[in-house]
Amino acid sequence: MKLFKKPIFVSISPNAEGDDVFLALKLICKPWTWKKGEAPKKLAGKVKNFLGVKNIFLFESGRTSLYAILLALHLDPKDEVLAQAFTCTAAVNPVLWTGATPIYVDIDDNFNMSASDLEKKITAKSRAVIIQHTFGYPAKLDELLAIAKKHKLIVIEDCAHALGATYKGKKVGIFGDAAILSFGRYKIMSSVFGGAAVTNNPDIAKNIEASIQKWDFPSTFWIFQQLFHPILLSVTKPLYNFFSVGKILVVLAKKLKLVSLSVYSEEKSGGKPPFGPAKMSQALARMGLHQFEKMERFNQHRKELARFYGRNLTSNQKITLNQIPQATEPVFLNFPIQMENAESTYKIIGAGRREGIYLEVWPAKKVIGPSGTNLKKLRYLPGSCPRAENLALRSMVLPTNPNTTLADAARVVKLVNDFLST
Repeated sequence: MKLFKKPIFVSISPNAEGDDVFLALKLICKPWTWKKGEAPKKLAGKVKNFLGVKNIFLFESGRTSLYAILLALHLDPKDEVLAQAFTCTAAVNPVLWTGATPIYVDIDDNFNMSASDLEKKITAKSRAVIIQHTFGYPAKLDELLAIAKKHKLIVIEDCAHALGATYKGKKVGIFGDAAILSFGRYKIMSSVFGGAAVTNNPDIAKNIEASIQKWDFPSTFWIFQQLFHPILLSVTKPLYNFFSVGKILVVLAKKLKLVSLSVYSEEKSGGKPPFGPAKMSQALARMGLHQFEKMERFNQHRKELARFYGRNLTSNQKITLNQIPQATEPVFLNFPIQMENAESTYKIIGAGRREGIYLEVWPAKKVIGPSGTNLKKLRYLPGSCPRAENLALRSMVLPTNPNTTLADAARVVKLVNDFLST
C-alpha cells in the first residue's frame, strides 16, 4: 500500500538533507544574524571561481538576477528580448518589468531554444536573447551564438537549471555577455531562495553595481519564511502518503504565511512578487555555502540516476528520451521524457500519486508555467511556438535529486514501464 511507502518527489524540497535542516534550525534561532555578514561574499567567491567569471552579484532570487542584468542594458520600451517558450514566469517577467517586450522562440527536441525559429523571430527591434539550458541540458550554443553575433544581440544565458553543466569542456554561463543562476528550492544547489548574475562584461558589471547600491536586504519575516521551509518539509514530506497529512500541513503553513510561495499570483500576470529586488542575506548565503560544498556529489548522483533511467527506459517504444548532444555534459536537474500524448501523461501522473510517486509536468501544461499563468498578460501569442505547446502537454519529468535513491528510481521506472505496457 502507498500508506507505508516512502514518497518520491520531483521538486518538493528535493535537496534538503538532515544537515541542511539542522543548519536552518540553528539559524532560525539567531535572527540578529540574518541580514549582514561575510557569507554572501564567501559564496560569491566560490561560485565565481567555479565558473571562472570576473564579476558576480548575489540576489534574493533568480528573477531579480535577471532583472538586474536587464536594467544594466538600459532597455528602451520599444526593445524586444527574445526568450524561449517552455519556460517559467521568472524567466519572462523581468523583461516586462523593464518595459521591453518578450518575443517567444520555439524549442528543439531537447526542450531548448530552436536556432531556426530564433532566426525567424529576430526583428529590427531585437536587442537581446535569453538562452535557457532547460533541465540542465546545454543548449546548442554554437548555432545560437552565431545567430546572435550576426544580428548584434546581447546574449544572456539562463543557467537556473544548469549550474555545473558543460559545453565543449567549458561550464555554461560564460558563453554570453551575462548569465543568471538560481539557488531556489529545487535547483542544482539551494539557498531556499536566491540567485546570482554573472558577467565578464565590464559595462554590464558597472551598471549592475550601480543598481544594487539602491537595494536593501529582504525583510526579516521573509527570511524567516525561507529558513522555516526546509524545517517544515522535513516533517511533512514523510507524511504525504499518510492520508495526505503532509500535504495538508504544507497548505496550512502557506495559508498562515509561515512559508513563502515559490511563485506569487501577481507573477502569473506579469507583475512583481511582494519581495525584492533585494540582495542576498547572510542567513540564506549560509544555507547556500553549505549546499555548494555538496554540489559536486549532488551532480554526480543526478548523472547516475540519469544513466539508470536511460538504460531502463530506452527500449520503451511509447516514450522519447532526450538525446545528449556531442561535446555536452548535462547535470540533469530533472530527467524529462516525452509521452505519446497528453492523456497518457496525466494518467501516469495520477497512477504515480496512487503509489506515492509524485511526478510532474514542467512548466505545468503551458508554454509558460506555473499553473494559472495568464499567457495573454505575458504577451504570448497562441500558436507562435507549436512545438513548445505540444511538448508542454505530453512531457513529464522524473526525479534525479539527492533524496531520490536508486531504489526510488527503480520504482519510478517500474511505474512507467508497467503503465505503458498495458
